[in-house]
Amino acid sequence: MEGLHIFGLSHYYGAHKVLDNASLMIPSGELVCMLGPSGSGKSTLLRLASGLEKVQEGTIVIDDVTVGTPSLHLHPEHRKVGVMFQDYTLFPHLTIIKNILFGLFNFPTDKAYKRAMNMLDQVGMTSYADKYPHTLSGGQQQRIALARALAPEPKLLLLDEPFSGLDTNMRQKIREETLNVLKENGVATLMVTHDPEEAMFMADRIKVMGESGRILQAGRPHEIYYHPRHEFVAKLFGMMNTFTGTVSEGRVETPLGSVLTDINDGVRAQVLVRPEGVIIENNGNDSGTSLEITSSHLLGHDNIVRARLNNGIGGELYVRVHHAFEVELKKNLSARLDPEYAFVFPLEDEMDLENLKPIN
Repeated sequence: MEGLHIFGLSHYYGAHKVLDNASLMIPSGELVCMLGPSGSGKSTLLRLASGLEKVQEGTIVIDDVTVGTPSLHLHPEHRKVGVMFQDYTLFPHLTIIKNILFGLFNFPTDKAYKRAMNMLDQVGMTSYADKYPHTLSGGQQQRIALARALAPEPKLLLLDEPFSGLDTNMRQKIREETLNVLKENGVATLMVTHDPEEAMFMADRIKVMGESGRILQAGRPHEIYYHPRHEFVAKLFGMMNTFTGTVSEGRVETPLGSVLTDINDGVRAQVLVRPEGVIIENNGNDSGTSLEITSSHLLGHDNIVRARLNNGIGGELYVRVHHAFEVELKKNLSARLDPEYAFVFPLEDEMDLENLKPIN
């Protein structure tokens, strides 16, 4: 099958194990994001796939050709892999067109120039062909780096934090443009990022890396966000409200209501509730727990509200409110939870990532 296939990669730097039995598959035309914190092994996996590191344990296959095992190492220039680093690494002494032509040395001259101009057209940069990198903005340099990586028609494209150097508004625009170009070219793409929002936007599938170098969960963005299998995965997407309780008759009680779980009765568990899973409403229907608003911070499209339950149980709450919220107008309020944003995990397994079974 065309694309990237990685089987059982483990890797060490000295005695430190940075990857632990990682496996993944990316067919042509699909974009997979490796999502995880710094130091989780994401960039190491990228370097192994590109050929910049030699395989210590495991196998790497690109388009049915084995390119890396402990006894076989195909050099990067023979793997038909395009790589785009977060600093773009454009050659400052070459014009934009020559930067792109640099990787087309195996193409006939006329075909190389035509291909380079075609890639500049795809990223909307044909008028900059004779400019130098230092005259371009960060977003423009990112487009050129993408065009250069795709110009040699790679079988696999590797992106290492490609949008980290851009400001917020430019990052949103360039992400969408990049995704359109990648889909147009139909190349298998592996992207590493520590930004959950970026992974959700870009990826067909997400692989979540834990700090132990293991893939903790793999799935579509919707599955990762709404059905996290581990506490680590759930918390990766931002702040959480945390409650503890004991499972009884398949439920855990919280100050905001009970949550269903398949954890065995009698087990001490914690319930993690996303801020958008706390519903604030008027006290008229007596369906929730009364609370007091302590602060509200407008983030543009919504508010992050901090509140305190009046029953004194559960500590401070974080609530995401998707509309204008004037604290002085919000009196006699209550809160309840939306079970879709609540996740239950056994307390005994809290952050015990060393004993988690790797996900392939």
